[in-house]
Amino acid sequence: MKKLFALALALCLLCSVALAEETPALSWSNIPEEVQANGALQQIAAPDMPVIVYWVPANMPAVDPSTVQADPAPAAVFMTEDGQYTISVFALNVTSLQEYLTALDGAGNKLNNVSINGIDCVSVEADAYEGVIVPMNDTLVLSFVCTPKDGDEDWDQVKGVIFSSIQVAQ
Repeated sequence: MKKLFALALALCLLCSVALAEETPALSWSNIPEEVQANGALQQIAAPDMPVIVYWVPANMPAVDPSTVQADPAPAAVFMTEDGQYTISVFALNVTSLQEYLTALDGAGNKLNNVSINGIDCVSVEADAYEGVIVPMNDTLVLSFVCTPKDGDEDWDQVKGVIFSSIQVAQ
């Protein structure tokens, strides 16, 4: 009886570990159509890679990326009229995906695996922003960065919609 109890306990522990390690998933299909209608899908393409689309709220028009002082420069920037909230999309060439993620982790950023519309991504929580890294291959990543990290409650919801919208174009 003790062996049976020990076996049952071991199985329970294994199941709890398996559930704890489950990767969170975001899906565009879970976003209500009324919310989707309050913005538009944008796209970013890299040569010989699938086109990625993502949602931007209607109150965040595109800004000329060359006006943003960042190194590297973003491929696309969207901003509220008052400049308080931004979405920046970067196409980054990296030495390797693992080295890039290790460097981000070493800089004190919080990284988590997340599945977004079937794409294996990495969420990033830094001091000043939240973002999602979409690996295109081992040396090219798309980085979606939303600032500020801490806005009002509506901004937190908008970031969730933006991140949930990232998907391969159909």
